[in-house]
Amino acid sequence: MYIEICGNSIRIGRVESDEIFLDDGERIFWAYGLMNRNISKKEFFATVSVLRSELSHQLANRIFAGGYFIVLVDRKSGMLNMMRDSMGQKSGYYYFDSLTERLVVATNMHDIAYNVSTDINKFYTDFLLYQQFIPDGYTIYEDVNEVRIGEMLHYIPRGTLQSIERESLPIEYSENDYSEEENIRLLREKILEVHADWAGENNVVYLSGGIDSCVMLASLHNICPEQTRVVSYRIAGSSQDETIYAQELASYLGYNTEVVTVDPADPKIVADYEDDLQKMNNPVFGNWIFRPHLSNDISVRYFAGQDTRLHTPSVNSVDMKVIDRISHQGTGGWGAFGKGVVDLYERLSCLLKLYNAADRRVKYSHLLVNALVPEWFILRRKFMADPVKYKTWRYDMSNFEKICDWYRVDLHAGMSSREIFNRLIEKKWQEQYTDDIRYMVDMAHNRGVTTVLPFYEQRFSQFASTIPWKLANKTMAGLDGFSNKPVRVNKYVLRKAFEKELPWNIMVRAKAVSLSSHLMMNGVLGIRVEQTLRDDLRSSDSFCRRFGYQAKAREIIAHRSKWEMKNSYMVTFANYLSALCVYYRKNVVKK
Repeated sequence: MYIEICGNSIRIGRVESDEIFLDDGERIFWAYGLMNRNISKKEFFATVSVLRSELSHQLANRIFAGGYFIVLVDRKSGMLNMMRDSMGQKSGYYYFDSLTERLVVATNMHDIAYNVSTDINKFYTDFLLYQQFIPDGYTIYEDVNEVRIGEMLHYIPRGTLQSIERESLPIEYSENDYSEEENIRLLREKILEVHADWAGENNVVYLSGGIDSCVMLASLHNICPEQTRVVSYRIAGSSQDETIYAQELASYLGYNTEVVTVDPADPKIVADYEDDLQKMNNPVFGNWIFRPHLSNDISVRYFAGQDTRLHTPSVNSVDMKVIDRISHQGTGGWGAFGKGVVDLYERLSCLLKLYNAADRRVKYSHLLVNALVPEWFILRRKFMADPVKYKTWRYDMSNFEKICDWYRVDLHAGMSSREIFNRLIEKKWQEQYTDDIRYMVDMAHNRGVTTVLPFYEQRFSQFASTIPWKLANKTMAGLDGFSNKPVRVNKYVLRKAFEKELPWNIMVRAKAVSLSSHLMMNGVLGIRVEQTLRDDLRSSDSFCRRFGYQAKAREIIAHRSKWEMKNSYMVTFANYLSALCVYYRKNVVKK
């Protein structure tokens, strides 16, 4: 989607195959969204007809599955409205110059940056490189903004662009009164309901073998088994192959698994490196793994399994104790004494380089000490705005306090533990979805197909956020990810909800996470990243030199394709830094 208004002129870009575009000469209705399976075409287009007169979240939520971004233009007056779904599943961006009365709207931020005069924003590039996402409403570019989650914007020619409405995230802050059995039953019903609405005539499940993707397959197996296929991915050379668990579940339910093996040495991965980057709102590693293997069949709906942590909180015993302490005593902790102890230990941690220790207990010991100051613990443990990380990795500290300020959450005594956790999830929402998983949605959009994430649905999230805190954190006896070693596993409610469809050793298995980004960087992708950074440092318009990343660029180049599994954080940094060099040269410097 691309539309530009300047004075009385309206410029329309190419309409993608998965978009709805209607133009009757008076109004333009342009929607990036997916039709709900259980809505008839007659009802769908009747509702679209109403939306063409006035945008409404309530109406859009009825007919679109998996979110939406909608633009409505009145040709006669030049007025424009745009609206993004309240889960942030679809993205929309805009540029507005009040002096020239120029408004540009698109689903790709780089399309806008390329066509306007802009610059890189140092604060948000720091956020991307150090925190690995960009806050809702912003981009890496000056003056190119994201429509915020749930927001509706109204543009009046020769006037203003203003926010006229914003729906909040569908998160509740109190627990329900249902029993354990009722919560398990209702969670199952909500998940099946979403899959029934979002399934199409041709469904592909990205099956990793983890419980979330297993539940997706089990759900579609209940709804449309004849219209469902299974795809699983592995990286050649990896010592951790999680596809064996994906294949075991698929076989158990009667499906054949298409296992795609990605060879990091395959030159096709980076054959169109810069053009591919221009299509990515978030150029994470997954783009280089999944992108070459997507079908061009517009009827295919790709199901990706990501939970929102609302029904399966990612907390350990220390997290729970700190959250419970805040609930009873607020964020004060041990006061000045506690802060003094934490500050002293963090200084020692930096001096002794404990953050680089092989033993995880030593490596993250400073975060445990932060439990003495609950406010700092939340900031550094849950949000990873950690001064030890910044100093040990020699990051630019100039924006650190500003980054910390963005994470501030008003937590106080009297809040339940469930509410405190949900407030943290509300703040982390775009980190976990809109900048982590958005690449899968955008990647499919660029191929004219659709990726849907059923765990990010309004009705489901509203219920999941009310599951009692103790039940949501309940664990059960299970198996280690890559062995049969007995361990305790979380996601008890989710596992119990679908235990009848899943073989026991899959239902109770901890997530078998295959760490493979270092393998990709040791292949053609790493060679291209290193070359991009070398070219940037040699350029008179160097992004790295101008914004202070030259030391990190040289550190990345020095690895010379000798990355290890323990380098995963630096690998992510390298991937983003290379992309930023390309964006700066092509969209800012215009070379």
